[in-house]
Amino acid sequence: MARRDDIQVEFRLILNSEVGQNIVANSLYVDLAIVGQTEPHGLPQYWLPDHLLLATGVPVLVVPDGWTSDTIGNRIIVAWNASKEARRATTDALPLLSTAKSVKILIVDAAGNTDRHGEEPGANVARHLARHGAKVEVEQISSNGASVAQIVLSTAAGDKADLIIMGAHSHSRSRQLLFGSVTRAILKDATVPVLLSR
Repeated sequence: MARRDDIQVEFRLILNSEVGQNIVANSLYVDLAIVGQTEPHGLPQYWLPDHLLLATGVPVLVVPDGWTSDTIGNRIIVAWNASKEARRATTDALPLLSTAKSVKILIVDAAGNTDRHGEEPGANVARHLARHGAKVEVEQISSNGASVAQIVLSTAAGDKADLIIMGAHSHSRSRQLLFGSVTRAILKDATVPVLLSR
């Protein structure tokens, strides 16, 4: 496949007995780490998105169980909250955002955070992405008591999105990174791939 599409790749085989530290060491030299959706007692700790993000800073694409589409990144939802993590995620995803058929900047409850969003929430990031060739629209939604994760996932489903991009927010900088509740809920229930950065 790489030869067909003229993509430079390198294949590395890591034995199970050596996998722990080698996953981190090898992830330091990639553009993107791709992992499956975490099931309880499924992937070992060193394969988990939070571990890879904390140990390497490399963006992680989490592909959900049962994902069968042959495309990722044609219709993208960006979960935007004007944080440094969200900014990092959009920067890491620029190659995907600039070639997508559509990009929706989704902002939930922007009214409560005008100091970060500015007068017109989403306008600045939309202009920034448009300068890179992205076909962008902005949607602001009030949660009205629903969880942010539910809104992001239902918007992705309604738009037939094939990628969600978001910052991985955490409450801890320790070795055992604890994802924030929104990030963890989206990863648990996502039916489309999710690209995370921190």
